[in-house]
Amino acid sequence: MRRHIFISICAMVMALLMPGKVIGQDNKPALKIAVYATGNVSEGHKSYIANAVEHALISTGNLQVLPRQGAVIEQLIKERQYQRTGNVTDADISKLGVELGADLVCVVEVIEFLGLEINARTIKVAENRAVRSARSDLVNDMNNKDQMRKAAEDIVNQLVGGGSGRRPAVGNSGVNRNNTQRHPAEPEMVAVDGGTFWMGCSSEQQGCNSDESPLHSVTISSFQMAKYEVTQAQWKLIMGNNPSNFKGDNLPVETVSWNDAQEFISRLNAATGKHYRLPTEAEWEYAARGGNKTQNYTYSGSHDLNNVGWFTGTTHPVGTKLPNELGIYDMSGNVREWCSDWYGTYPASAQHDPMGASSGSYRVNRGGDWHNLATSCRVADRRCNSPGFRSNYLGFRLVLP
Repeated sequence: MRRHIFISICAMVMALLMPGKVIGQDNKPALKIAVYATGNVSEGHKSYIANAVEHALISTGNLQVLPRQGAVIEQLIKERQYQRTGNVTDADISKLGVELGADLVCVVEVIEFLGLEINARTIKVAENRAVRSARSDLVNDMNNKDQMRKAAEDIVNQLVGGGSGRRPAVGNSGVNRNNTQRHPAEPEMVAVDGGTFWMGCSSEQQGCNSDESPLHSVTISSFQMAKYEVTQAQWKLIMGNNPSNFKGDNLPVETVSWNDAQEFISRLNAATGKHYRLPTEAEWEYAARGGNKTQNYTYSGSHDLNNVGWFTGTTHPVGTKLPNELGIYDMSGNVREWCSDWYGTYPASAQHDPMGASSGSYRVNRGGDWHNLATSCRVADRRCNSPGFRSNYLGFRLVLP
């Protein structure tokens, strides 16, 4: 059974704040680091990894490590009741960093998956954003203290540079690009070759709504789309919780808002050094129609929704109906899928890689769901909700440029 450790380290990184200068030079005070460790493994494992990270940070000679603040941070999180799902966002962590007097927060994720894998991202408190990420080699034996210590050193060396780790920081992101092992939370991707299609109420889309018009030509550049909707297993690996109403590792994650999806993506990108994102509405419809392999089906992959989509009763494990022409599953039914766009009216003119309205109050979601009528599962059907809205029929899938 997979277990996750989430280690949050309040840190300052010289290379991120003052490139080319050494912290503590010119009579400037050293930046402070507060280390916080939590997780569902033994206290001994958590303590050892936290101590190893602390030691590696101290060994840089540029940092001041604060007394362990674990109990204090736990109490602050509890008092503030961050997100009903138990998820603490980067912005929340930054607020805690301010209260603790830290300049940066480095969130380190340790996943037990064929051993232990450690991923980290450093959040700049003043900006509430991740500014660097790192990834360790696999620790094959979670009881091997020497391997855990070296992994902690490696993470710190990538984030800070010039520390006691085994290799220097790599590029601007700090991710080890030579590590070809796929993160266990990464989706299986399908190549979608670019092309031009008619977006909206085309002839096979019977029962169109007014917002599906006017029918207009859209040209899409090539991209990759996840073969399946993000599952609960993938969500738990990154977020450490499961907000879904219908529980099951291979079921699509649901009861997640557009904002929640963005937080998941931010953490996944920090862990992998990649640039996953939500699809645009145009990318979503192009892929749902089968891209340049389209057979002009009403639903994604068929004129008969029973062949390709779950639209009554409950959610089902991803990929258990037939795929569409591109080999992508569940784009009609199961759960609706958030897109990146603000909801707005369609233009009449031809478009190239459109990104939707420039602003708005609602974000687009597509694809129908487990308790929709069949007409709502058509590839042209559009829906929208506020970015903070959650429901047991709303999930998402990812794309890569």
